[in-house]
Amino acid sequence: MRLIKYIFPLTVAIFILAGCKSSRELTDNKVLTLPEYYETADTLPSIAGKDWRMFFDDPFLHRLIDTAFVHNQDLQKTLENINISRARLKAAKLGQLPDISAVAGAGVRRFGDYTMDGIGNTDTNLSETLPVDKRLPNPYTDIIIGAEFNWEIDIWGRYANQRRAAAARFMASQEMANHIRSWLLAEVAFQYYELISLDREIEVLENNIKYQSMAFELSKDLKNSGKENQLAVDQFEAQLLNSKALLIFKKREIRTVELNISELMGVYPDKIERGNIAKADRLPEIMEIGVPADLLRYRPDIRNAEKELIVNKADVEAARAAFFPSFRLSGMAGFNAFNFARLFLNPASSVYQLGAGLTAPLFNRGQIRAAYESAGASQRIAYLDYEQTVLQSYLEVLDMVNVYTTLEEQLVLKEQEVAVQKRSVENSNTMFSVGYANYLEVINSQSRALMAELEYIELKRDQLQSVVSLYRSLGGGWL
Repeated sequence: MRLIKYIFPLTVAIFILAGCKSSRELTDNKVLTLPEYYETADTLPSIAGKDWRMFFDDPFLHRLIDTAFVHNQDLQKTLENINISRARLKAAKLGQLPDISAVAGAGVRRFGDYTMDGIGNTDTNLSETLPVDKRLPNPYTDIIIGAEFNWEIDIWGRYANQRRAAAARFMASQEMANHIRSWLLAEVAFQYYELISLDREIEVLENNIKYQSMAFELSKDLKNSGKENQLAVDQFEAQLLNSKALLIFKKREIRTVELNISELMGVYPDKIERGNIAKADRLPEIMEIGVPADLLRYRPDIRNAEKELIVNKADVEAARAAFFPSFRLSGMAGFNAFNFARLFLNPASSVYQLGAGLTAPLFNRGQIRAAYESAGASQRIAYLDYEQTVLQSYLEVLDMVNVYTTLEEQLVLKEQEVAVQKRSVENSNTMFSVGYANYLEVINSQSRALMAELEYIELKRDQLQSVVSLYRSLGGGWL
């Protein structure tokens, strides 16, 4: 007995030391430090903190985004993943509690007369000291009702870390839903601005077709009067046909964009009401981008990466705890009898059992080590993912600011070009009608004016979309 007294604590100590040796701590990686400021000096609050309804001042766009938030299948699937994470979190919380189960059973068995059990039962029943109510029946009925429990005491924090990982996964799933909302809002706004810009391009084309038709008719009149030839008529007609073909192409693009918006909204195609690109709002002060640290507060993908760091760290700790011995308590209590009438009424039918055990890995330590090393590698990957996400977010903001700024400069010049080209069309038409300009000069001026106006609309669309991209890059769209 004295030897056993010392062997048991020594065995426990060996298991613990072995676990400590096999589960060295992982070193944390150093994450890149964000710059204090962007390349442009600014201290204004980030526009990412502005609610998207305040950011987009367009009731038509509001309705499209609201519909997408309700019906988009990608978002709905992400929300269901949140429910899965919530259920797993609940299961992880309950994992630390004892496993208690109800037990109820009954069985009948007849022992053979020429078996050890049969002879033993018969001999027992013949005993003069055995009361009548305790004599064993044949066949023998065994009835039990009670409860049993099994509880692993979380000494090394395995279940606590699993609960911590589940909680972080739940929060990460919420951040992923916010990320999907931000993406969805930006995509709907992108397609919406594409749609209203195509509307404007069609208006421009229809107006130019009217002018080109007038020039075509004028060229035929001049030909009939002997002032022009058939070549001029053919050139004006070819220009007119080209514009009409371009008009059909733009209408086809409108239908494609409308279908894209319907897909984003998760509904079947219907008429999409929209406003005018001339009234579309844009960010008044592009410098409202805040400081780089704001990305950590507003970007859902960065926030999700942060939660993944917590998840992987907790997973490593849980895997580390597998090296150590586990302590279990088990037991049961209830009533057991071969006569149902005496199952509850007689206290002598009560039974109970209580036990404790120590379990430690011996021959499967290689598997545990592999799981621990895998968790460690996942943790390091999570650090790299976080670092990469932060870096890409910072560079993305700089790129969007650069895009918006250069588009603003282009728009100013293109607007001036459009005014000059329109003036040249008026002058060339007037000069052509009185014979001071040939048909090629008129056709060239009309073509350049049309292209300049279409390019201006495209630049305007790109600028509106760049504002959306900047808003999303800063982490807006999910508040």
